[in-house]
Amino acid sequence: MALKPKQESIITRASLTALLTTVILSSFAGAAQNAGKLWWPQFRGPNSSGLGEGTPPVHFAPDQNVLWKTPLGPGLSSPIIWEGRIFLTEFDRASKQLATLCIDRGTGKILWRRSVTPTQIEKVHAISSPAAATPATDGERVYVYFGSYGLVCYDLNGNQQWERRLPLPLNPYGASASPILAGKLLVLNHQGKDSYLLGVNRRDGQTVWKTDRSLVQYGWSTPVHWHHDGIDEIVVLGGDFSPGQRLMAYNLADGAERWWVGGLPPCGKSTPVIGEGLVFLAAPDIILETAAEKRNPDRAARFYANNAGRVMAVRPGSKGEVNKASIAWSEKKGVPGVPSPLYYRGRLYTFQNGGIVFCRVAKTGELVYSGPLGAPGYYYSSPVAADQKIYIASEEGVVVVLDAGEKLNVLARNKLDGAILATPALADGNIYVRTANHLYAFGK
Repeated sequence: MALKPKQESIITRASLTALLTTVILSSFAGAAQNAGKLWWPQFRGPNSSGLGEGTPPVHFAPDQNVLWKTPLGPGLSSPIIWEGRIFLTEFDRASKQLATLCIDRGTGKILWRRSVTPTQIEKVHAISSPAAATPATDGERVYVYFGSYGLVCYDLNGNQQWERRLPLPLNPYGASASPILAGKLLVLNHQGKDSYLLGVNRRDGQTVWKTDRSLVQYGWSTPVHWHHDGIDEIVVLGGDFSPGQRLMAYNLADGAERWWVGGLPPCGKSTPVIGEGLVFLAAPDIILETAAEKRNPDRAARFYANNAGRVMAVRPGSKGEVNKASIAWSEKKGVPGVPSPLYYRGRLYTFQNGGIVFCRVAKTGELVYSGPLGAPGYYYSSPVAADQKIYIASEEGVVVVLDAGEKLNVLARNKLDGAILATPALADGNIYVRTANHLYAFGK
């Protein structure tokens, strides 16, 4: 039976105009990028694809191919880039303030820092941060989300344009899904006991639609915009601590539920990725705490051997639950815990803890290869790619570079001087990596 979305709408003339033009302008952000260089405007770059341009360096280190290095405060947001500016966020534990930073892309100099002070700081997992969500930009403004505060919009000079206070998400791991831009809307997966998908007018922050997702509750997945067959959809992977989760697709114009894939395991965290007319998703089962894994690795191995996690490729549905024919393929091996899948040049890449890569033919799911990267540890950062190369970072601070060919070929293992949980950004032939205490720019 279909979930009945509860929706709110703003019926002012301005919001109605924005609503009617959404479909027409649904590719606005992408068109702005394609007019010149391909920038990195949100989590994982253009439409969360993880794909950049240029020729980023293969080998880099704190003393090799460094363009600059800028000290940062605590935070897990990934850098985003538009032309000469980089944006990310921080959390100051002493002052309990949440800050948005703008950094000069050419020099690494901090151009401005703007802070907000929430009434209460949300509870987060030990490895997470109240500054976990990645900002988004359309080249005119930058949009940030803090679970402890809500949405805030600045122009590129740091002048606040609007803010939208939102309730605490009441999420045991903390809010980590990032806002995205789709057409005239800023879309947010608000995660918690009062879970909903929110579409606001990016010019003023006013609600255009709000769709109930309380049956999913928590969830940590950033939405993705999917344009297919003349339709604009927002696709979100559900996540909770109970089975029967869903990948759900909503109409971009009004937030109405369109179709879903049911029966997924709990704890979906990664972002789906689009390619070849399919949406690819990684749906992991419950993940043990790292301390429990280390305390009893044999028990952990047995636990994971019997879980229901899967990697899937799905064709777009029409209405309601999709049938089996819409599942292009589904595999149990190679399911990542946190990192999102990467679709690149006809193949799908997934990365598991321990430093294991799985490469599949995207259309069929056929395994091309799998094997160790030679960089063990836990993986929270998502893979990115450019110039026939794939970059994946471990928590231990090693950025592995793979050749995107038919065989597993590790080109480099680049050790940095801090843990990496944020996803690197690719722009203009450079790679930008956030470690625990710094933002690095590497280039030739």
